[in-house]
Amino acid sequence: MTRWIWYLLGGGMLLLTAAGMSCIASPSPTQTTWSDDDKTNLRSLWIGSSRPLKPDPSNAYSTNPHAAALGQKLFFDTRFSANGTVSCATCHLPDKQFQDGTPLAHGLGTTWRRKMIIVGTAYSPWLFWDGRKDSQWAQALAPMGSAVEHDGNRTLYAHLMAEHYRVEYEAVLGALPALSQLPRNAGPVEDAKARTAWQAMSAKDRDAVTRIYANMGKAIAAYERHLLPGPVQFDAYVEAVLNGESTKAQTQFTADEAAGLKLFIGKANCTRYHNGPLLTDNHFHNTGIPAVAGLPADTGVPVVRHRCGTMSSTA
Repeated sequence: MTRWIWYLLGGGMLLLTAAGMSCIASPSPTQTTWSDDDKTNLRSLWIGSSRPLKPDPSNAYSTNPHAAALGQKLFFDTRFSANGTVSCATCHLPDKQFQDGTPLAHGLGTTWRRKMIIVGTAYSPWLFWDGRKDSQWAQALAPMGSAVEHDGNRTLYAHLMAEHYRVEYEAVLGALPALSQLPRNAGPVEDAKARTAWQAMSAKDRDAVTRIYANMGKAIAAYERHLLPGPVQFDAYVEAVLNGESTKAQTQFTADEAAGLKLFIGKANCTRYHNGPLLTDNHFHNTGIPAVAGLPADTGVPVVRHRCGTMSSTA
């Protein structure tokens, strides 16, 4: 697990790029100066101001290192898909900041939205572009049952856990129930055969399998909590400014880049929406991007959002 954690803490996520700021700067500005109010704003954007992560109250295993180690294995395991070729890492590649750089996500099929970067999502109150999940573990499970992503189902995953991860699972998450009497493929999914098989199972068996399924998500979430952004050039610049080290600051940003940052926190009012160490207000906004021909109409955030703290038989 440390290999991937090191990658993120060492390599980090680009929070604010020099190129992104210089595009709005004047051609030849003088050296930028910062008022006390400016420094207060800069400090609020600095990675050093990140608050410590609190345990997820909906996930008893969120801070358990053994659960995280299991979750990391599940994250990269392609066996947890209908044809054994798709894992979480298929769309969330570590060397691409845990996304894949393509316009739409590609699993067993193609989704109609771009996949999201999952770095830093432990701080997010809502997950997915429309906020339809409210915990990392609930988000992690959604692609598992999606017909165009993993296209799997709950009993398939329960059998796979028993076959390949019994020791790790039981050491952290409790004893696995007997599964030999259960169908290989059953769950509340789009596939009619699997859905019918799920409905034919007893309520007790459905609950037992759903618990395994939820625990898989919680283990993956425990791993994803370690995927955090680290300091980048912007943070080095801000730290130098805050410490009064003007010479060091000039080695981090050009005059154009510093002037762009001045606009970012000032007249351009970018921090209205891009604020805090993750440069997001965690709200939903209509950016005015037109609909894409051939894709379903994207109505954004649903009026009624399902809470995901409790898994139901239709979750």
